[in-house]
Amino acid sequence: MPKLSVLMSVLNGEAFLRPAIDSILGQTFRDFEFIIVDNASRDSTPTILDSYRDDRIVRLRNDAVVSLTESLNRGLQVARGSYIARMDADDIAAPARLARQTEFLDVHPNVALVASHVRLIDRNGAAFAYISRPTDPRELYDALAYCNPFAHSATMFRRAPVVALGGYPSNYQFAQDLALWLKLAQPGRLGMIDDALVDMREHRGQTTFSPDLALLRHRESIAIFEAAQRLPELSDKARRLGRMNLAKIHCFLAGALLTSGKTVQALVELTRGIRLAPMFCVRRAMAGRWRTALPGMQLPD
Repeated sequence: MPKLSVLMSVLNGEAFLRPAIDSILGQTFRDFEFIIVDNASRDSTPTILDSYRDDRIVRLRNDAVVSLTESLNRGLQVARGSYIARMDADDIAAPARLARQTEFLDVHPNVALVASHVRLIDRNGAAFAYISRPTDPRELYDALAYCNPFAHSATMFRRAPVVALGGYPSNYQFAQDLALWLKLAQPGRLGMIDDALVDMREHRGQTTFSPDLALLRHRESIAIFEAAQRLPELSDKARRLGRMNLAKIHCFLAGALLTSGKTVQALVELTRGIRLAPMFCVRRAMAGRWRTALPGMQLPD
């Protein structure tokens, strides 16, 4: 029985799949199974997977394309490890990532979820940003009120409590990770390793940045951060930052609705944002930053 299950879902991931897989198979920690769910890929993903002859790989294939949430929950159903490490099909794990996160959970039996800082890389593997998050458990808990402090591909969590919760919440297509973190969240049960153990690749082909899906993504974010406002024991500062974050997302949604020609709905969302954080929204509106679903975002080539 492996101690750890690494869980990956891939959809048409031929461009970056091999280095992602290699980074897991080359880990210094060896006691794991590697569950790869092929989400009905139509490119050379199956051929790439066929080229590996490693007994630790457990391959699953969906008959048709499903949401990432469904793919991950399918993988969870067959996982045998006490710990689950997430890995995306276009990212790269540092060689000691699994060893360090496994050791952290071993040493901190009350922690349900641990992650690390991350580097952002472009499609050529060049780093262009470093994202660090709080390492203090209290600050990490507070951060859930206004952001997702846990990069999904840099997380490891205990399987038992997640399975007890039913896996990733099925009513979220994009923000299933943060929805799960909120269910796991309790002060003292979250951890962050003070080092970048994953290179996260950002490129234009990612679903995350598809303008066509902006409306759904923003609505999911609003639902999640409204739930985050109800977390117990949040500091006053975290709740205030959470309201500002919600106001910003309402502005984003207003911009996406306006782009879609839904002017009345756009005004409704802008009004909701103004009620949450009046001066914040007014400043954004005066700068024209609420007119686009992805304001000011510049993606690497």
